[in-house]
Amino acid sequence: MKKILFIIYSVFSFLLLALLGRGHAATYAYLSNSYDNTVSVIHTSDNTVTTTVDVGEWPYGVAVSPDGEYIYVTNGGDNTVSVIRTSDNTFTASIPVGNSPGGIAVSPDCAHVYVSNNDDDTVSVIQTSSNKVIATIKVGMWPEGLTVHPGGEYVYVVNTGDDSLSVIQTWDNTVVEVINVGEWPYGVAVSPGGSHIYVSNTGDNTVSVIRAHDNTVMATIKVGTRPIGIVVTPDGQYVYVATSRDNKVSVIRTSDNTVVETIEVGEWPWGIAMTPSGEYVYVSSIADDTVSVIRTVDNFVTTTIAVGADPYSLGNFIANTPDDIKWVDTVAGDQQIGIRGKTGVTSIDSIESVDPHTVSDTTNRPSSMPWGLISFRLTVASPGDAAEVTIYFPDAAASNASWHKYDSINGWQDYANHATFSPDRRSVTLELQDGGYGDADGTANGIIIDPSGLGSSSTSGSGSGGGG
Repeated sequence: MKKILFIIYSVFSFLLLALLGRGHAATYAYLSNSYDNTVSVIHTSDNTVTTTVDVGEWPYGVAVSPDGEYIYVTNGGDNTVSVIRTSDNTFTASIPVGNSPGGIAVSPDCAHVYVSNNDDDTVSVIQTSSNKVIATIKVGMWPEGLTVHPGGEYVYVVNTGDDSLSVIQTWDNTVVEVINVGEWPYGVAVSPGGSHIYVSNTGDNTVSVIRAHDNTVMATIKVGTRPIGIVVTPDGQYVYVATSRDNKVSVIRTSDNTVVETIEVGEWPWGIAMTPSGEYVYVSSIADDTVSVIRTVDNFVTTTIAVGADPYSLGNFIANTPDDIKWVDTVAGDQQIGIRGKTGVTSIDSIESVDPHTVSDTTNRPSSMPWGLISFRLTVASPGDAAEVTIYFPDAAASNASWHKYDSINGWQDYANHATFSPDRRSVTLELQDGGYGDADGTANGIIIDPSGLGSSSTSGSGSGGGG
């Protein structure tokens, strides 16, 4: 009977949602609206605001994780960092940091977030796996913008109060050098290869160019009035600088450190970020509450988007977010569960929600499965390959719940050894192996079938299982 049930589930799952295929990453811009205590989410494909997320008080700096899964926002009004999950634009955590947090950046491996605390003259280091501050680093006076070297070895922090740039060595969180730059430095960006650092100086209307290998200022470039946000193109050939007092963006050619163009944007431009492709630059303007979209091939403003009040948005606020999540309505709990293929997954071929009550085998079945079983079928590159998937929940999983799987060969099993919950318990990442752990058919054939779900406690013998 178990074998018949397994075949029914697998075939029905395949026929129901066969060949879904993998999607592609979508690009979104996340603008912090300081006066509204919100973040506006813009889909860059059509430049529409798709949703607005409530965050802390007076949101200011924004940083996206390199994998596109989380957005981190500094809140200067309540001294916290808000964490937004991009898969469903849900506020998932609030992390206490220092006083008046401003600039923020994420390490290339997504393991740490760095936050400048303006009133404390410090940088908070957040461990993303726990969403807790694990170190506080003393830097210069009034730290503001900061960025992480592409290799992850260094963090660069501008100190507005003493006209300097602190260089933090990340392996031991110590300041290893302080570089003198222009007057009232504010924003900072690093070239994609990590060879140069660019600092906007609001006090003398310049950009300092620093050679990274010896931390030497090699050039000072005159730009527009009161430069703030700064970003480098993905190919490293140009730097775009938002100059707040003249409502423009200066474009610097890096080969000779010359301003080659100025672009009219909104009133009091502040934050600036670039799409990963380098095709567009987005500039937030705090006086008219807009975002200007610049097409980089001809430096033409293609559109202006209305957002919330005071969209400061200092930092990298544009992300390639996962658009390859497959969603299914749950038969239990009337919710939605999502699945995203990660390491080793060639395609997610089907996903189905199954009521655990339909499984006649009740031995070791969890007594409570709030969203039922999720049966999915995925393909790996070669027979026997390992893979990882992430399952996204509609709500945080209970602290006493764990991941369980079912197959006709082994029955109900606790899958805790191969399941890692996110810190907020709103998702779980599963380790799977074709023909091995997590594969219900037990055959190394390039296909993994895994009926599993969230559950707590278990029945024994013929006790009543549940999917309520």
